[in-house]
Amino acid sequence: MSSRNSIVTQALRVRLPMACALAFGAVVICASRAEAQVRGPVSITGPSFALDTPTAYENTPFTPKVEHVLGTWDGILPWLNSHGVGVVIDYTSESAILLDGGHGSDAGYAHQVGAELDIDWGKLIGWQGFRTHAVVVNRAGHNLSADYGDKSLAGIQEIYGGGGNVGVHLVYVYGTQDLAGGRVQIAAGKMPVNIDFSASPLYCTFMTKSICGNPKALTRGAAGFATYPGSVWGGRVRTWPADGFYAQVGVYGANPDLNTNQYDRTGFNFSTNLYTGFYVPAEVGIIPSFGPNHLVGHYKLGVGYDSSPYADWLRDNGGGIAYLTKKPARMDQGKTQLWIEGDQMLIRNGHGPLNGLYAMAGFVRNTPQTSGYRYEFYAGLVGRGVIRARPLDTVGVMFTRTEASPELIALQDLEYGLGRKSLPNSATAPQSWVQVFEATYKFPRHERLRVPAGFPAHHAAQSAAQQA
Repeated sequence: MSSRNSIVTQALRVRLPMACALAFGAVVICASRAEAQVRGPVSITGPSFALDTPTAYENTPFTPKVEHVLGTWDGILPWLNSHGVGVVIDYTSESAILLDGGHGSDAGYAHQVGAELDIDWGKLIGWQGFRTHAVVVNRAGHNLSADYGDKSLAGIQEIYGGGGNVGVHLVYVYGTQDLAGGRVQIAAGKMPVNIDFSASPLYCTFMTKSICGNPKALTRGAAGFATYPGSVWGGRVRTWPADGFYAQVGVYGANPDLNTNQYDRTGFNFSTNLYTGFYVPAEVGIIPSFGPNHLVGHYKLGVGYDSSPYADWLRDNGGGIAYLTKKPARMDQGKTQLWIEGDQMLIRNGHGPLNGLYAMAGFVRNTPQTSGYRYEFYAGLVGRGVIRARPLDTVGVMFTRTEASPELIALQDLEYGLGRKSLPNSATAPQSWVQVFEATYKFPRHERLRVPAGFPAHHAAQSAAQQA
């Protein structure tokens, strides 16, 4: 079998809840440690999007509980929080070195500067249970995956892309209303799908797009599953009928041009003129806790339906091969996605929700006729405080395998065999599957600085037509 391998080294990823100076390379003047399960751009494990998925019996919290580099701003921050105003600024860098990509070594730097404003209107004006959330980012840097030729597969730097190459890009602005003593929460506004559905604070322990953010098969070529830093008009309702059990359902606009410069570079396009349908995700989950050490787990089952029309990869309206008949591709109405995911703490090493060793695994399935990927599965381990003498260190290993749609593979094989070099799904050669193994180790240089080192290995197989 013909294949290719690459090893990528992550040089630096840090979280700054205040604007700080960065020396070139891997020297950070200041940084901060964030607590687990926060929302907004700041999180130990989530560098690029808000984490609304609950890890305990709670809904979207007011503002992240983080250590600020400059302390309390001479008492200003506690005063603002007590009056219902939460402000967070952070910085994330993802730098990578390509050690073996078939054409020698290469390197790339990407960053995100994020700012979040949360307002608790109950504290501010007495509107109990109502909060608003807004995030803007600045993204810049170099996409190392483009050099490698795998930008259509599992990107190396999750933080890259979607920022529009502008000074300020609006990620989302939405409100949440708690009802029934917190057992029901309604959210509505301009918001991504992936901050609420198929979300986990463990995903972005890792750096590549195969898993960080969400499993890649859910987001690639899916108009309905809107992802950070893009957002669409929509809303969701989450309910907790019993302790440790939740259910949620949402309705969002489907925009196939989301996160493209042609549609909206700045994120401030509030129109719906390019929406092609609606996306309805539904998810149920349980959060059990076992034994005297409260070994918490998170298990969820979700399904999403996108009502948008999609062109069939292979067939025309008469059932023939559209590329050969030169007839328009058949338009298939709707697309369905399924995700089954879970994680379980096996050993507890501290009091926080992430202070322990977690095993995690998941499976994603798409409609293959209109999706770039048919399925993806992943399995891994994430541990914090595994080494007793270093309770703040985090270690993780992750394996993912993503398989391309059989219809897409057949079309790519056909076009490649006829001499075409630019293939569907932004491919340069027929695709089959991609496997990514990633290992990461995060260690604090001091109390307020974390420097992770990651080593992802990519293995992408070509289809039989090219191997012949």
